[in-house]
Amino acid sequence: MNEQYRITEPPPRQSVGHFTIMSVVLWTGLVAGAVLNTGLQAVGLPLLAFPFGAIALACAVALIVRAVKNRRSRR
Repeated sequence: MNEQYRITEPPPRQSVGHFTIMSVVLWTGLVAGAVLNTGLQAVGLPLLAFPFGAIALACAVALIVRAVKNRRSRR
């Protein structure tokens, strides 16, 4: 008898989604921006550190907005 519900091939691998890629990029930007900002401030280069602080701040705001937006859409 033919088993029509038997899976003969493994299920296809799920690709990495846009949400996952953006999360990794935003977390990396947050950590790298904060570390570079702190390091450059400690060395005494505040003008060079300012853009990295702005990047860290923008990534933090984007992560918070995404978290709030996703919490509302789950309800």
